[in-house]
Amino acid sequence: MNDSESGPRTAEQRFESWEEFEQYAATFEDPARERWDEVWFRGQSNAQWQLHTSLERRSTKTRAVADYLNLISEIKPAVETFTGGEFSMPDHFGLEQACRQYDVFDHKLRECATYMAHLRHGGFPSPLLDWTHSPYVAAYFAFHGARHDGDVAIYAYRERPVNFKVGGSDEAQIISIGPIIKTHKRHFRQQSRYTSCIKFENGQWFFNPHDAVFGRKDHLKQDLLWKMSIPAKERLKVLRFCDKVNLNEFTLFDSEEGLLEMQAMRVFDLRP
Repeated sequence: MNDSESGPRTAEQRFESWEEFEQYAATFEDPARERWDEVWFRGQSNAQWQLHTSLERRSTKTRAVADYLNLISEIKPAVETFTGGEFSMPDHFGLEQACRQYDVFDHKLRECATYMAHLRHGGFPSPLLDWTHSPYVAAYFAFHGARHDGDVAIYAYRERPVNFKVGGSDEAQIISIGPIIKTHKRHFRQQSRYTSCIKFENGQWFFNPHDAVFGRKDHLKQDLLWKMSIPAKERLKVLRFCDKVNLNEFTLFDSEEGLLEMQAMRVFDLRP
């Protein structure tokens, strides 16, 4: 899919079957595409849901970046004690300073990426929206919990087809993290990537909804989004396909709970 075919910043399409989606998803593949120009995918089990982070779903109060980073600094000793690992973050003064400076913030936030991604994979409310390099991993997450009569959604995101981004200091902007970072091993099992939407307001950085960027009509050569809806009734067909290619709760999460969910899916859901 070349730049001229990318269309508006947000393009929506509905498919009647899994096979139609597979054919369309294949159009995103381009062996000649540069490494910095990946297309990322995200599955959501209800097409009516917005692209909200788990932090947005959990708390509307924690919008200031400094507040969130201080919160995760507070719990870091408990996480490190349990995991036996160590996570690097700037000290309190460094965080406060960085979150109130426009030019150095991006670098400072990336210093926290390892820890933030680890927390995201552990289920702690996060300002990171997680994506995957694989449309099939995204499809698994979309259909696994889709026990309803509506549609699921699989999103495709292409950040910077021309290898640079532009924006104003008064605009919300999306920053990306990944694919190679040292963090939770699920990151690699799920081929994870992450985005966060931020905006500089009143002298400090705040988290913003991703729609603040995707809803704009300018800068059409960056932050491109496609929404693909598929009937949830295709669920068992998709889960059978995913299990056949070894995509299931166990391979994606590598836990006892994942092993049992994989077995439950096979004996309750997929068995004739």
